[in-house]
Amino acid sequence: MQTFFKILSKAVIKQPVLVLVCVLTLTAVFGAFATQSVTVQEMATDDNELTRALGTIDEVFGTPQSVLQVVIESEGDIRSAKALETLNSIESAILNSQASDTLIESGQQPPIISFLSGVSRAAESAGLDPASIDDNTVADLRLQVLEESPAQFQGLLAGLLGSGDPPGTGLMLVFQDTSGLDSMQVIDQQREMADVIKTAKPADGITLTPFSFGLMLTDSDPGPEIGMLFATALGIILLVLATVYWLKPEPGRKRVIIRRTAADVGLTLMVILAAVVWMQGIGVLLGPDYLNLIDYFSPQTQIVPILIVGLGVDFGIHLLARYRFETGSSGDPEKALRIAMGTAGFALLLATGATAIGFLTNLFSPVSFLATLGVLAAVGISAAFLLTATMLPAARIILDRRAARKGTLPLKELSSQTQRALPTIAGKTAWLAKKAPFATVTVALILAGLGGYGFTQLESEFNLTDFVPGNEPVLETFNTLTEQFDGGFEERTQVLITGNIAAPQSHNALIRAIEEIKNIPGVQVIGDFADANSIASVIGQSYAAGLGDQLAELGIGHGFKVEDGTDVRAIYDFLINNAPGAGQVLALDQGSYLTRVDIRTTAGSNRLESLVDGLDQAFEPVEASGNTVVITSQEIAQARQSVDIEDSQILSLLIALGGAMLLLVAYYTIYSRRPLIGVITVMPVGLVLALTFGAMAATGIPINPVTATLAALSIGIGVPFNIHVSSRFLEERASNPNCRLALERTVSQTGGALVGSAITTAVGFGVLVMSTLIPFQQLGFVIVYAIVFSLIAAILVLPSLLVIWDAIDRRIHGAPGSSTPGTEKDIKGCI
Repeated sequence: MQTFFKILSKAVIKQPVLVLVCVLTLTAVFGAFATQSVTVQEMATDDNELTRALGTIDEVFGTPQSVLQVVIESEGDIRSAKALETLNSIESAILNSQASDTLIESGQQPPIISFLSGVSRAAESAGLDPASIDDNTVADLRLQVLEESPAQFQGLLAGLLGSGDPPGTGLMLVFQDTSGLDSMQVIDQQREMADVIKTAKPADGITLTPFSFGLMLTDSDPGPEIGMLFATALGIILLVLATVYWLKPEPGRKRVIIRRTAADVGLTLMVILAAVVWMQGIGVLLGPDYLNLIDYFSPQTQIVPILIVGLGVDFGIHLLARYRFETGSSGDPEKALRIAMGTAGFALLLATGATAIGFLTNLFSPVSFLATLGVLAAVGISAAFLLTATMLPAARIILDRRAARKGTLPLKELSSQTQRALPTIAGKTAWLAKKAPFATVTVALILAGLGGYGFTQLESEFNLTDFVPGNEPVLETFNTLTEQFDGGFEERTQVLITGNIAAPQSHNALIRAIEEIKNIPGVQVIGDFADANSIASVIGQSYAAGLGDQLAELGIGHGFKVEDGTDVRAIYDFLINNAPGAGQVLALDQGSYLTRVDIRTTAGSNRLESLVDGLDQAFEPVEASGNTVVITSQEIAQARQSVDIEDSQILSLLIALGGAMLLLVAYYTIYSRRPLIGVITVMPVGLVLALTFGAMAATGIPINPVTATLAALSIGIGVPFNIHVSSRFLEERASNPNCRLALERTVSQTGGALVGSAITTAVGFGVLVMSTLIPFQQLGFVIVYAIVFSLIAAILVLPSLLVIWDAIDRRIHGAPGSSTPGTEKDIKGCI
């Protein structure tokens, strides 16, 4: 590997212009591919029995109808003449548009229902003009309609009125026929209907808002906000970089230092932006349109550029810090570049490998978009390293050669950079490792234990609404539905039953389960029955359609149950061929019947567990009859993913830490025959993870699909910090066997770059706390925690571990440079 860096540094020194041309050409090529990127709005889900059941239901039964909710709000009582006028205006707009062709045609329920349904008709029946009646008459007629409605509709109509006193909110439901449409086509159809509804003119003091969950997720694009955060992070980082790169000028040299600082800031910025372009372009090549190795970009993967900014900027800081120091010491930029590439460059390669391993552990995540995010982040970090090792030194060597010819190369300022405030402050922390290394490590272990306990207290959350920007008006509508209507009328819970369902015992168990679910909290009820489409509702509708005699002859008895020995398959065959709506709940698959129970629920996330437990208990006899029962919904699948994410954290941590450790052990074994250094270098990252998890628990931040990247980020931040310290310590130790001096030089010369790197990284990621997207906001806090703890671990804990290792190594191998242990040089150890 050293040969690689020698060849690379030789190419950069001899042909810097050619290197720049090659890099810029590749950037242009990747930029062309980046313009082809596709961002999909749907969030991919894991492949498990819950999502497979949803897929089966969608494929076999389809989604025959969708419901678009229209939230009607008033400052006063919504049971008013103005509300009635608004509802009539909406209905008229729908019926007079082409969108009316998508309304369901069913005798079971009207396609448009509202909290004032039937009031206009009742007014006309009483000889009144619906446009002229007052608020009291509207309220009285509504009560009349409720009393005269069938029992199964009374509960629905009552549920369309908000929970306030007096109620200031009501709902209109628009049912659309979605047979044969996929999920995105359903959303497009709803969007067309919503546009028609918005043309209706609400009465004074009344507002109307069409809403569906699909519209909220697809119309709410977090991209602009993430773009703003990216720009903000870049802007702040530029200011911080200017501070980090600034050198104290000699008299009359301020302009030279300003130019050099601006150049270094600009070059670092170019590397970061080019890395983002490379990531986007390579992501397209790896995506479905080319190699099909990863998914399309999603709104959630748009955070990757911020990750590249936060992590990639470190590369430029560390390489330039070493290059500046060597240039100031030797006065020869070419020699300085060879040394910087062979030392800091190699450390950056190790850091890149460890960081990539950390991100690629997301391939084991149960959330598929995290796998794509992990690959994109690994590609971006690798691109940042390659650009830092080529574009940055090529441009810098051109500028420094020019400065050397003009005699403006600031050698004195560069040689004195270790005397600046950050290196000086960092260097003073070495006393802790020299004076109390065992005590420091002991305290670190205690803190790690406390952090580990915090990990056991973490909760997992996965709410798709968290990915909707908080300033989106549609989120207020969603909150209104949640508070006033228990989440609204879109939530559906499915029970898929396969196996020996066409048997008397199974059929009767299913009928009993359908009767019992009305008592489960979260299941919506119409009259005395659960609001559900099922084999029971199909049989009931068949009786209403005049098919009762045929069903009785086939064996359907009291309560829709059958006697032992009844040919249930013949009953189901009859229903499929004759009963309205049977195909929505009953189907033949490979010669066997399967069925579903489609239940309207309002459990939300708070009552989801009790809903699933209740349904499990109700359908347990069905499963005991030899059938497979899967209770599923989008909400249940999301909750399952939350659990899977939490369970996968330990595996991800072990893989990430183990992979990084193997990489470093192999390196330090080959190049210094000190494999234990690889283990020691990774050990502080365990402390960082534990402390970060503890801080998350203390501040109430849960594990979600975004904060689940913590393992990768902690390795991406912590391991590079530690690699720079360990590698520099071995380098200093080899040239000077005095452990104390080697330690002081390591911490002062590396620590300053680490502090500067920590500041820029913290700022880069810290802008996420300003996000209105809750997961990204939480990630901002989590990364700041990880950065602070990584810096503490690198300049306090790791030096103590290195001091202890040095003492052991001296007893075994003697002081560096000696051939036998126990020589006089051993007295120069730190302890």
